[in-house]
Amino acid sequence: MSFLRFVKSNFLRTLDSAGVNTRILNSSWRDRRLVIVCWHGVSNDDEHRWNPGLFMPAQTFRARLALLREMRCNVLPLSEGLARLRSGSLPPRAVCLTVDDGDSSFYLRAWPMLREFAFPTTLYWTTYYSTRPYAVFDPMLSYLLWKGRASTLTLCNPALRCDLHSPQERRRAFATLYELAKADRWSGEQKEAFLVELAGSLGIDYAEIKSRRVLRLITPAEASSMRAEGLDLQLHTHRHRVPTSPDVFAAELSENARHLCAAGAKRPAHFCYPSGSFRPEFAGWLRESRVESATTCQYGLIERRSDSYFLPRLMDHGATSAVEFRSGLSGIAMLLSRKRRISEHGFA
Repeated sequence: MSFLRFVKSNFLRTLDSAGVNTRILNSSWRDRRLVIVCWHGVSNDDEHRWNPGLFMPAQTFRARLALLREMRCNVLPLSEGLARLRSGSLPPRAVCLTVDDGDSSFYLRAWPMLREFAFPTTLYWTTYYSTRPYAVFDPMLSYLLWKGRASTLTLCNPALRCDLHSPQERRRAFATLYELAKADRWSGEQKEAFLVELAGSLGIDYAEIKSRRVLRLITPAEASSMRAEGLDLQLHTHRHRVPTSPDVFAAELSENARHLCAAGAKRPAHFCYPSGSFRPEFAGWLRESRVESATTCQYGLIERRSDSYFLPRLMDHGATSAVEFRSGLSGIAMLLSRKRRISEHGFA
């Protein structure tokens, strides 16, 4: 933990202990604002140790849901929360819950708990890997290099030698292999074959990882099952990318929407920028595609005057403490935070 974050955490803990958090949460100031929570994944195995910026342990996720109930937050469906914000009819302590990507852990770990707590939830689902029997390449590449951190990686094609004990060397290996796959336009089959080969060279049991469904997405059948149980499926692009051409951008949304509707979603009208990447011109493109809102990976509360196409969220993950989450629900934490976004080997 950095010194600045250490100071901030202690400050938030002091405010919380003094009851300031509770007073702000129950204030008229907070009543006029909406908090949208963002989660990514709940570990099927040890993903939270590899990347706590994306994953959290199952027990931590359950504790988050318990905190929402303990703090008497009014958890609203996303569309209702945004509509009531605009109309000035938000209930006290209004919160919406969103999850990005659609990692298999959402179906296996998070959704049963969300159903138990009866919290309406929106899944921004990216669909390309959901229709294929492969791990998501970018995060799995990073994950395998981390799993093999006791080894030295030696490859002939490409010529590469890295001591994976060093985080810097793991980043170098990731960048080299990622750029090779991109330059040579590897297919999904080629990427999966390389991951199998890489795991073998590092002495990692890839079949065991696959059996735990680590870094694999939900299937269309699982999405359909959750949709029938009340899950709100919304747009996150088909290939988890944000094209800079309006035509390609629209095609990504259209293909994504086709898969969502096949899983039972009614006309998807809400969008989340993959990895939080956005440009000002995207608002017009989204409007042309009849999208009503778009969320980012920036920290913040939403006010009535907030731009519907660049909505901030409360980014929660395995490295977030309980007091930071509580302070985020009241709004204090976001007021003290600089804008940040998740981009560390996410689902690209």
